[in-house]
Amino acid sequence: MASLTVLRLRSTDVALVERQLRIKTAQLPGLFLDAPVLIDLAPLGEQAEALALAELVQAIRSCKMVPVAASNVPEALRGAVSDAGLGLWRPPAPGRARPELAEPSETPAPEPALAVAPVLRAPHTGPMVVTKPVRGGQVIHARDNDLVVLAAVNPGAQVIADGHLHVYAPLRGRAVAGAQGLPGARIFCQKLEAELVAISGAYMMADEIPAELRGRAVQVFLDNGECRLAPL
Repeated sequence: MASLTVLRLRSTDVALVERQLRIKTAQLPGLFLDAPVLIDLAPLGEQAEALALAELVQAIRSCKMVPVAASNVPEALRGAVSDAGLGLWRPPAPGRARPELAEPSETPAPEPALAVAPVLRAPHTGPMVVTKPVRGGQVIHARDNDLVVLAAVNPGAQVIADGHLHVYAPLRGRAVAGAQGLPGARIFCQKLEAELVAISGAYMMADEIPAELRGRAVQVFLDNGECRLAPL
């Protein structure tokens, strides 16, 4: 049996699910890109019948993942599952493990075990420096470090830093600072034209960036759990 990424729903709020998925995929973009997803409705119980399944499928696809099937589907939703182009999945034999992606909920849930062992952080050795343009589809991640980009970040590219992120050129792709949860991390950008910016899990999409700050030098930071922008 092929492995599937399992999305276990604990809320029927599709906007909430999409928001948490975008945060997760922004933190670990390479892990979930084009990943086949199994939607598990079991945690919803009787609330599953109120789920807008077609909207959920669209939300998952917008996060660049591929929904392929649903499990624990109530009888009232079987037609909607088929109409959404999903298969009906039945549990495998006992003892067969499944990878899990996240558990969107109204209250914070424990972080899924995406890493199986703790990582010992090395002493700070100076930032990672990128001198060439970052191409669309390319992902650069400065682990346990700051990232300095001296060339353009093109649409579809992703630049990620566990510390601060500096882009001394146009930023047109996706940018994440504090990827491992550092709340004081910041993004410093010479020309903001980004598709998404995120700090420690909080994010802002392109259509949320104020018009007066687009195309300008800005900093991105976390304020009371929200992603904020300010001119430089």
